[in-house]
Amino acid sequence: MPTSARSFGQVAPYYDDLMKQVPYRMWGGYYLLLLANQDIHPHKILDICCGTGTMCELLTDEGFEMEGLDLSEGMVAEARRKAKKKHLNIRYEVADAANFDMGTTYDAAFSFFDSLNNIVDPDRLQSAFRTAARHVVPGGSFIFDLNTAYAFEQSLFDQENMRANAKLRYKWTGDWDPSSRIITVDMRFWYQDQSFREIHVQRAYGESEVREMLLNAGFGEIQVFNSYTLNPPRPKSDRLHFAARRL
Repeated sequence: MPTSARSFGQVAPYYDDLMKQVPYRMWGGYYLLLLANQDIHPHKILDICCGTGTMCELLTDEGFEMEGLDLSEGMVAEARRKAKKKHLNIRYEVADAANFDMGTTYDAAFSFFDSLNNIVDPDRLQSAFRTAARHVVPGGSFIFDLNTAYAFEQSLFDQENMRANAKLRYKWTGDWDPSSRIITVDMRFWYQDQSFREIHVQRAYGESEVREMLLNAGFGEIQVFNSYTLNPPRPKSDRLHFAARRL
């Protein structure tokens, strides 16, 4: 029988296989476009919710000094293993996005792949923004993306790959509650003769709600885009990117 586990726990060793179809270079290029649009030119960047470190590696190759943090010990262990194997000098720490302390500041920070949707308590998301602000120098950049309620309404997380030749097979089912704006995703995985299960929970936040939180945290010059473009959000945008400057 599958066993339950904390989010991003048992899946950590297989996460890169799960994400192999993600166009990381496109995400990296879009991030650089958003920085250029802000006219911000960072040297030292923090990846909040860094996962297994793929974006940190990509941006290190672009010449940036990268550091990352993630709540999942398993994900950070994978990130450290990969960096060591590739001889990359990237600092990774296990920490909570809502209240971390890296002991230094950065020219820019970002959080990608709807990581902040996993913070389902609005007070904790507000805390995450304030914590990010403490780590970004005045005039620095903070960029992140969020899934929208429209994405959840359209069954974004109802996915499966049960092909017999797949290295990691999975079946996900999302349960969307419009009253709480929370989706609970039952994720079942099969790898060789092993099976396991994770329950992931995300919350949809409104654009105006997020803007107010950013202002309360000390950010300004807030821009919101229909993801992967420089166009404004649309009613059917399933993902938004926010770009703000530390005041």
